[in-house]
Amino acid sequence: MTTNHLRAEDAASSSNSNGDNSTASQQTLRNDINSETSNDVSEKNKKDEGTHVAGLEEVAIGNVASPSEKSEGPPPLPYNLREHKLTISLFWFLILTECTLIPIIFYFTLSNLTNMRRGALFAIITAMFGFISGGEYGLRGLRLCLKRDTYRPLNGAWRWGFDNPPIMRGLSMIMPVGIIMGGATMVMTGVGHHFQWRLPFRLSSHVKGDICPPLTFCIMEDITACDGGGGKVYRQAAMDRYNASPRFRRMLVQMLWAWAISAILLGALLLLIIWLPQVDQEVGYALGWAVPSVWGAVGAWATIKWGQRCIKIEKEMWTADQTARITSG
Repeated sequence: MTTNHLRAEDAASSSNSNGDNSTASQQTLRNDINSETSNDVSEKNKKDEGTHVAGLEEVAIGNVASPSEKSEGPPPLPYNLREHKLTISLFWFLILTECTLIPIIFYFTLSNLTNMRRGALFAIITAMFGFISGGEYGLRGLRLCLKRDTYRPLNGAWRWGFDNPPIMRGLSMIMPVGIIMGGATMVMTGVGHHFQWRLPFRLSSHVKGDICPPLTFCIMEDITACDGGGGKVYRQAAMDRYNASPRFRRMLVQMLWAWAISAILLGALLLLIIWLPQVDQEVGYALGWAVPSVWGAVGAWATIKWGQRCIKIEKEMWTADQTARITSG
């Protein structure tokens, strides 16, 4: 009995040992399968991630293309210079004509074949300069402003938009700076007239070497003779009046300083207002373009009334003034 019992225990132990070995083998097999599956999934995720990153890079540069398209090269540009040789050549010829040919050919031709004054000659040349490029820029602007957006930039460019927003305060300075420059020029001629400086160059009908006249005389002479149609007849009469009448000269000098001082002060005040942070830029823009015109209109009206009054007094006092001049020797 004891022997049979021992044999039964050995059999049970052997059976248990075989069961444990089988279980261990099955667990090892499962671990191997799970490990291989995990590696496959990891490799697949890496491939998917790499494909996703590459796709994002292509989207970022706006060039998502099929492999067959990538092999053909970069995206084509639908413009062939050879097909537009005539237009391009004409454009550059016109630019060359404006920048080089017109100034040189006109100058040497007119100066050698005519008796035209250099002032008139250069007036013709400078008047033509910028005509071609201005027309080209105008045509370009017209195309950009058309209702259809055929020529406009991409990404929803506005019909009336600027690439760079203009500095509104800077554009408001044009007229104030202009009247300051005019006033400064009047000051120079006023100082020259006061100190009896000799002209280094012609100034209207006053030639080089004459005593500097007040700029108001030159403005009056040129506007009346040219724009008003008075011609040389008026120029000669104005020159005779200027040389003969001290009151006439004094009136022109007084007008000169009135215009010069008011122009400089007004221009400086407008510049200050335009650039004040507390002043809205649209307000500054309106003031910069409107106030100088109002100042000029009021000044012209006051100048006319002032001149009429002075001329009336000059006429009334002419005999007395001439007598005083003769008496004083």
